[in-house]
Amino acid sequence: MKPLCIDLFCGLGGWTEGFLLEGYECIGVDNDARFAAGYEALGGHFILADVRDLDGRDFLGARCIVASPPCNPYVDLPWYDPPPDDGLWDEAARIAGEAGIPIVLENVRGAQRARGRAVCHIGSRYLWGYVPPFHPQPQPVYGKWRMPPSPDRPALRARIPLPLARAVARGFL
Repeated sequence: MKPLCIDLFCGLGGWTEGFLLEGYECIGVDNDARFAAGYEALGGHFILADVRDLDGRDFLGARCIVASPPCNPYVDLPWYDPPPDDGLWDEAARIAGEAGIPIVLENVRGAQRARGRAVCHIGSRYLWGYVPPFHPQPQPVYGKWRMPPSPDRPALRARIPLPLARAVARGFL
């Protein structure tokens, strides 16, 4: 039986692609239906839902949860006045607590001001929660800031790089 990974705020499936290649079964949750077909084409199971409506007990037996909550509250804000609304981050942590499984949260450097120091970072990817020991590969420069305008640009910029996803997945095996 394959280990199960839950991918919250799954978007285009960057975490999932790496976990699938390492032999996991993956369930991705996102509230944007545009991601369903591409996510399932990777081989994952997509759930169209808002994380605030999930019960972590539905994921008992999963090996881990990975989550990349929206970074908008933490980007380009020199001072938090008022503090950012990071309730989705708290919802991801709640789900992991209800399921009794470890969680890795990924976000931008600016989130440290509201969420505390990250456990580690690889390039522009900052990780919180239970981050298993792994040996990161050098991250290529993607030129993500020079992408042409498109409706999917934010999702493409947010996609977790495959080497990082695979390294974290191996850490949970």
